[in-house]
Amino acid sequence: MTEKSPFYPPDSIDWNRVDLNSPFNLTATLKSGQSFRWSQNEHGVWLGVVEKVVMALWQAENSPDSPLFWQTFPEAGQWTAVEDYFRLNVDLEPLYRDWVRNEQAMEFAVKTFRGLRILRQPPEECFFGFQCATCNTVVKIERSVRKLAERYGETIVIPYRNSGEPFKPLFIFPSLKALADADESELRADLWGYRAPRVINLAKHLISLPEGWLISQRGVPHSEARTALAKMHGIGAKLADCISLFCLDKDEAVPVDTHVWQIACNLFTPELRGKSLTPKVYDAIVEAWRNRFGGYAGWAQQYLFAAELKRPANASGAPGIAVQ
Repeated sequence: MTEKSPFYPPDSIDWNRVDLNSPFNLTATLKSGQSFRWSQNEHGVWLGVVEKVVMALWQAENSPDSPLFWQTFPEAGQWTAVEDYFRLNVDLEPLYRDWVRNEQAMEFAVKTFRGLRILRQPPEECFFGFQCATCNTVVKIERSVRKLAERYGETIVIPYRNSGEPFKPLFIFPSLKALADADESELRADLWGYRAPRVINLAKHLISLPEGWLISQRGVPHSEARTALAKMHGIGAKLADCISLFCLDKDEAVPVDTHVWQIACNLFTPELRGKSLTPKVYDAIVEAWRNRFGGYAGWAQQYLFAAELKRPANASGAPGIAVQ
């Protein structure tokens, strides 16, 4: 592809093109604080590793109805992996209509972040990525998770199509065994701090469970998955809901932090303002979100949360709920 228009990607990759039937905003999705190992190069190409698949993606900025250009490595053309990861089978337009009808504040959120999607991440990467997400900055989270993969994951190098010049190395997320055998001092050096022993112990705990236990939680009710996750050391209701929403197909999960709580109080639960965030109040907030937005309440909160951060400042990409 040799066209130099800003509406086309660079020609260093053998791109596939897809015209989607539902809006998708690639940049808004990848900057929304759900996943921490994506990077965007100087040409605007997003690169990430999902399981053992390297994905290269490009879309015209701020154009959620424009085509998506994509390719996968080392095996080309794995569209199913891309479609699954970005939940491209979810039709957003009916959701938007329902949300706006039920809550006026959604009009600004939908207009501003049209095409933002909840990811369907590999469960183990999501599980461990969010261990360092609470009370942390986006920069530190990304650095910590990236270093974890660099130290203990397998390397993948993919070439440019023309010159043969390689991209920088990318890494498969480490196996449970690699994390269970990790060196605590190395993790601490990579900004994991007090969370370092937790990573090792949680990996050992997951290994002790039946093989595939974590991904099997996609097939159980949200309440059951959240309860099981929250029994693990260092995982409370909010972290369990983050994992449930971003990798376990629990679209109704609403991770509640102070921002999400405040949004709920301002819009539809004024009676909870000023209360302590006890388990009972947490559940009441979640129930209020679900009553307002139904089975995709978790998606709706991501929009309202991003919109809340966008209003007071000119944010180029709102950090997601995980880092608050």
